[in-house]
Amino acid sequence: MRWMLLAATLAASSTAHAAISGRVVDDVTDAPIAGAIVRQQATEGPSTTTNAAGEFTLNITPADTVPLGAALPYSHKSANNYVTNIGFGSNGQTNVEIRLPRLPATANPNYVPAAASLCGACHSDQHKQWLTSRHAGAAVNTWVRDLFSGDGTPGGSAGYVFKTSHDPGESGLCASCHAPMQDVFTPGQLLFDAINTQPGLDGVSCLGCHQQAHVDASRINGIAHVDGKVSYRFPDDSEHPTSLYVFGPLPDVETSIMRNSFRPQISQSIACAGCHQYNRPENGAPGQNTYAEWLGSPFAQPGPNFRTCQSCHMPNESGPGPIASTAGFDRPASQRHRHDFIGSTPTTLTGAIFLRATANEAAGTLVISAEVENRGAGHSFPTGFSIRNALLSLDVRANGQPLPQSGGSVVPFYGSDDVPGTQPGDLAGLPGKGFAKILEGRINDQGPVVRPVIFVDAERASEDTTISSGETDRSTYTFSLAGIAAGTPITVDAQLVYRRAFRALAVTKGWTTTTSGGPIEILVGRQQLNLVAQGTSAVGVPFVGRFALVLLGLGVLLIGLWVTRR
Repeated sequence: MRWMLLAATLAASSTAHAAISGRVVDDVTDAPIAGAIVRQQATEGPSTTTNAAGEFTLNITPADTVPLGAALPYSHKSANNYVTNIGFGSNGQTNVEIRLPRLPATANPNYVPAAASLCGACHSDQHKQWLTSRHAGAAVNTWVRDLFSGDGTPGGSAGYVFKTSHDPGESGLCASCHAPMQDVFTPGQLLFDAINTQPGLDGVSCLGCHQQAHVDASRINGIAHVDGKVSYRFPDDSEHPTSLYVFGPLPDVETSIMRNSFRPQISQSIACAGCHQYNRPENGAPGQNTYAEWLGSPFAQPGPNFRTCQSCHMPNESGPGPIASTAGFDRPASQRHRHDFIGSTPTTLTGAIFLRATANEAAGTLVISAEVENRGAGHSFPTGFSIRNALLSLDVRANGQPLPQSGGSVVPFYGSDDVPGTQPGDLAGLPGKGFAKILEGRINDQGPVVRPVIFVDAERASEDTTISSGETDRSTYTFSLAGIAAGTPITVDAQLVYRRAFRALAVTKGWTTTTSGGPIEILVGRQQLNLVAQGTSAVGVPFVGRFALVLLGLGVLLIGLWVTRR
């Protein structure tokens, strides 16, 4: 009897802990699909991969029937790619079949992308976040318009205007990244002030990223889709709208209204390199280098500190919730990412960049050491479009009066505007230094070499003082204390500011806020030191030395009096 009870118990235990198995097949040919990922939908549980026969065994033991998602990772080199789909399985089931529809191989010659609002009908949370992002305003960016055609803001026609200083019909390549879903059909030819379709005006929209099929690392410094670095895929399907074919980071999405293909690359930093890494095509002069900066950063190294661009700029949501309102279920926070693409803000900058300053007095000189550490950014500081810059400035005073600088660097020319005289905000010439990539070249490749220029006119970088990720910039400054008496109060005010545009450019164009209404200048770090002078003479003799000389003089006088009386 006990043996029979034991056998029954073992049988029941085996059933309770049985895995789910089955196979993944081509929905058209019934052929097995090898290498497909299988997991329970919308969970963080285990996953498995199908063998050569398309078979899988998933080690889960659900109490009820559950949806199982399957996906073959997209490969731009493969003749056959698939849309993700789901099947259903229960504890111990061995015959689950998941059928994957094929991704059409031919392109739709008449494709007109949908507006981002269509995506927002189901993905409302993500759409609302995206609307607040700089991506959403990329095609209507008034600063870019001022630089291109001079008509973005009331003062936009002042100073540099690409369209009036270059040959007619030249695009400057702005729209390639700022309006990809219109420029992609005439690569590199769309003028920024000619963007006129809703998908184009949507800027870097949902489809701008989610219909991007591949970024070619061998062409990493190219211009988006102009030279084939970025390829899009617009399937030709008479039964399903092309706009509903998308690529995503999840392998367990059901095929329904939207037809999702699992593309691992969309979760990798290289997906951002399509627009955030490029050189000038004509001569290789540097443009943006953000992706390469990340590659060289500590965050790109495998291990517990590994971070992608998406890790910081598309962090996980704070809790579980829906991705699509039509799904009818929630996903864990790890599968939900923010779509507001937070970049340089007071919060992010002060959390990533640190300023430290120390001061000491030696031999009649005040020595100040400053450190700017790029601890938290996965790229250089500053990064991106070359008009961005940062400035370290020192205000050093004794009893309220500026101390003369005797050594160390000064804030470079781009710390001030081009208006004669000194205005509030002009920092050039003050003790300190600048952090920027300064490009130089001839406007339209004609005339004298000038600096700074934007990448379309660049021939080279005349300097690059940006601070690499994980690195610390150190600088030393000296100030004369000649004539400063002992006990004189000395104040040191060290400030690090980030500017989204060179001051001369902003003042010339009349920019007072960013295109989204934010501050042009952000105070990243500030350190104030209060000291008391040890004291020096007019010729630099320390106070203690002067006191000794006084004592010596008194001694000589007393000896003289004593000798006289004798």
